[in-house]
Amino acid sequence: MARILVVDDEESIRYTFDSFLSDEGHEVLAARDYDEALKHISATDVDMVFSDVVLGGKTGIDVLSEIRTRGLTCPVVMITGFPDIETEAQAMRLGAFDYVPKPVVQERILHLTEMALRQRKRSHHRKRRTDRPPK
Repeated sequence: MARILVVDDEESIRYTFDSFLSDEGHEVLAARDYDEALKHISATDVDMVFSDVVLGGKTGIDVLSEIRTRGLTCPVVMITGFPDIETEAQAMRLGAFDYVPKPVVQERILHLTEMALRQRKRSHHRKRRTDRPPK
């Protein structure tokens, strides 16, 4: 299935996402902060990212920004216990797939995962078609 990075400073949230996503056959990588997230992103290709906005120190917005700066196109879902319209707007400008307030229930996580991965697949399929040389 997919390799999904979960970035959250709360161990219980990382565990919950790991449990839900692993049960669906996904490989889950966990990071508790910005630095750990970048180590994972640098070491392996990820298909999708869930990131908390508030991480202590650098934020989930910083994670999203770095992902885009590196030219990665994986969908990034921002999650937060402190919804804020300005942060949501910033996340969407940076290309977040969605911005979701906590608590996030299992059905929502799985639905977002399915939708984001489906969009990624379509996007890669279109890119491959446009990358082909003309006949």
